[in-house]
Amino acid sequence: MITTKPALSVHPTDAYVDENVHIVVHDCPTNDIITVRATANDDEEKLFESYARFRTDDSGYVDISQAQPVEGTYEDADPLGLFWSMQHKKSKLDDYFLKNEATPLSIQINLEIENVIETVTILRHFYKNDVKRVVVKEPECTGVMFHAANNQEPSPGILLLGGSDGGMSEQGAALLASYGYSVLALAYFGTEGVPKNLENIPLEYFEDATTWLKKHPSVNGQASLIGFSRGGELALLLGATFNDYQAIIAGAPSMYVTAGLKNNTFAPIPSWTYKQENLPYMKFSYRPSIMFSMFKNWLLKKPVSFLGIWNHTLSNLEKVKHSRIPIETINAPVMTIAGGDDQLWPSTYYANETKTVLDQQNVYLHYANAGHFLSFPYGLPSLPANINMHVGGGMTLAFGGTKRANAQAASDSWPEILAFLKKHT
Repeated sequence: MITTKPALSVHPTDAYVDENVHIVVHDCPTNDIITVRATANDDEEKLFESYARFRTDDSGYVDISQAQPVEGTYEDADPLGLFWSMQHKKSKLDDYFLKNEATPLSIQINLEIENVIETVTILRHFYKNDVKRVVVKEPECTGVMFHAANNQEPSPGILLLGGSDGGMSEQGAALLASYGYSVLALAYFGTEGVPKNLENIPLEYFEDATTWLKKHPSVNGQASLIGFSRGGELALLLGATFNDYQAIIAGAPSMYVTAGLKNNTFAPIPSWTYKQENLPYMKFSYRPSIMFSMFKNWLLKKPVSFLGIWNHTLSNLEKVKHSRIPIETINAPVMTIAGGDDQLWPSTYYANETKTVLDQQNVYLHYANAGHFLSFPYGLPSLPANINMHVGGGMTLAFGGTKRANAQAASDSWPEILAFLKKHT
């Protein structure tokens, strides 16, 4: 008598991070419960894990991509559910999955029936051999550039601006380059070769970086901006200051200049300067009850939201009007992406205000149930979705949304971003 062993089939095992993965389990006991588990480490080697249990059919088969779990870290049928639902294994409140490097993400998938039956390891790429990575340390700018490895025709240039974590979003630049763009992941604070803190950063630095990018041999003389969070604020500010850009995409942005950062904490210091003058920034105001609520959540080890501070500060627009970015002077097409449950700052309010000022022909993506980390480059299809972040001192910051809502926003907005760039660059 010939017997077959339960098997796990995964296809493709070597693909881009935004490609779907087809997972099938076959030759299992019929009408039985099986478990599929996924694990991955982020750039800080924190271990994240997800699982889903399914009931096999009369032939011992389950198509994981189409089946609804009977239990697991996600509830509905979803071909990427095992990936975006991963949680930090050592934290009750989950944690931020850090992926800024462009190295492939290795994910281990296990089939379990009482014990581990089979393991398949897949690689999720941000770029492959047809894209070249170049470290940039020029007088004009610091960063990492990704562009076509062969001598193709010059392509549109993109300046990619990260957020308040500093450093560079290499993973996002690499993935965009895989779609035919020449992308500079620009560093402007928080890493080697640039200031440690987000403090008094000259806008001329970005103007010089833009000029350098436009003149690069791989670039066709055009440059666009993509920024997220503080980078989204910066993208709108640069677009309002310089007439240099073909298109501007601002994810979870602010339309006001925000205070600077000292040691990753908001401080009463200017973020930006222009023509050797500090740009006015929004000064926070808050009721004691807001601080009491935040302090209480910290003591109770619950996620802390900063949204109340922003909402109270914005309740008096007269006091903050000096820090408003003059977005009406932007001449390029604009896309904003915002989540209705952003707990860091009111990006939906900012995006709606942007919509009332700018041409209605621009693109305004809104996801009612998503939080702050809802789109490229901080939210990507098949990466673990982020809703909280441990920041030290026993404090966990809430960024809003749910894993499902943030993952859906990332999956929906990514093709919209690509279509917007294709149209305008």
